[in-house]
Amino acid sequence: MEGLPSIMAGKRKYIISFSGLSAGKHEYEYNITDTFFEAIEYSEIKKGDVRIDVRLNKQSAMLIFDFIVRGEVTLSCDRCGDDCRLKIKGEYQQFVKTGGGNYNNEEDGGDMLILPSNEGEIDIEHFLYEYAILSLPAKRVHDTLADCNKEVIKKLKEIEVPEQYQTNDPRWDKLKQIKFNN
Repeated sequence: MEGLPSIMAGKRKYIISFSGLSAGKHEYEYNITDTFFEAIEYSEIKKGDVRIDVRLNKQSAMLIFDFIVRGEVTLSCDRCGDDCRLKIKGEYQQFVKTGGGNYNNEEDGGDMLILPSNEGEIDIEHFLYEYAILSLPAKRVHDTLADCNKEVIKKLKEIEVPEQYQTNDPRWDKLKQIKFNN
């Protein structure tokens, strides 16, 4: 996959050869850890212990992958900036059409990966990383404020906007009272 460096250079750890597989369901298990995330320069995840179960349903001209993500990762806390350990989980599906003339066509809009007919294997390394990232919660903070860096929290409280400035602007309150005839 483009854009993601090869983590296991010279090894085939994340490559699934589907050309010799029978039609039907096949299961794979991947444990991605610190070395996986450290090898990715731009990764938000600093460390991790993530299990991703991959279920492949091979059909005559299509592969349907189900990715089930479960684990814990370390990344920066949105509130204090210190390392924060979070549980992640998620389920994702990827469709891969086989037997096409070229890789992805523009007409498909990117919803489906298209592999040429001469391809018999797929590297899922990019999907493993992508689905781990998609499993991150929107709010990435320590469980409690007490777990955050105390000096940072103290500084944030010093610069906190006083409550008197947090109220609604009375001009907006007047505008909200306007009634429109439909």
